[in-house]
Amino acid sequence: MIKRTLIAAAAVFILAHSTGASADAENTAQGAKIIYSSQAPLTKGATSISLDVSPNAQIGQFAIANVITFGGSEPTITPPDGWQLIRDDSTPTTRQSLYSHEIEANDPNAASWTFSEPVDVEGAIVLLDNVASDSPVDASSGNTGGVGGGVLTAKSVTTTGSGDLILAFNATDFGAYRGTVCENCSGLNPALPQNASVVLNQESTAQEYWITQNYQTGTGPTPLQISVAPQLFYWVSAQVAIKAAD
Repeated sequence: MIKRTLIAAAAVFILAHSTGASADAENTAQGAKIIYSSQAPLTKGATSISLDVSPNAQIGQFAIANVITFGGSEPTITPPDGWQLIRDDSTPTTRQSLYSHEIEANDPNAASWTFSEPVDVEGAIVLLDNVASDSPVDASSGNTGGVGGGVLTAKSVTTTGSGDLILAFNATDFGAYRGTVCENCSGLNPALPQNASVVLNQESTAQEYWITQNYQTGTGPTPLQISVAPQLFYWVSAQVAIKAAD
């Protein structure tokens, strides 16, 4: 993995920027909702990763997997049967691949992704209920940055339906360097967006990642989701809008 200098700042400020229709952290429109999540810790030099879908998953529910790999290579990823790629974004060190799947009868409780060569990998799954059965992913966006590459920002998406669930997926390689830059690293944790609630947060162990959610109150562009951190790192971010069931 590429080494570089990490610079700590004296303070962290949360930035707010809206590009259009407002978003709320709470589900006020009875839209899609997360009912379960699971995580797999960082494994070095792995050729596969298995993620728990949920033993209680029901037919028609909707799962999104976040597969995060680290290192300079980008091996071929083979998803489980029935899982569709939403998007695949990468920097020189950090790659974030998002997949979706509608739960079917006799689905296994876990799903496995394989890699054409060994990678350092971690990941998570979120299981959603009350999701549209036809084209549940309304829109998605991706963004990347690194040393000198600006503030970690999940770009806006433009929704076509009111009340979409907006998920922001974020990953960085900073955790790999904590032991070399600080003894007490709590001050280097990212400040997450104020207009969103946290679904999963692994910002202080292994390589960092976090998932946030909010709800779009109308159609049109969503707000940017900005996470501010007092260090330089390679990062990947995405927004995914999920349509609610009719």
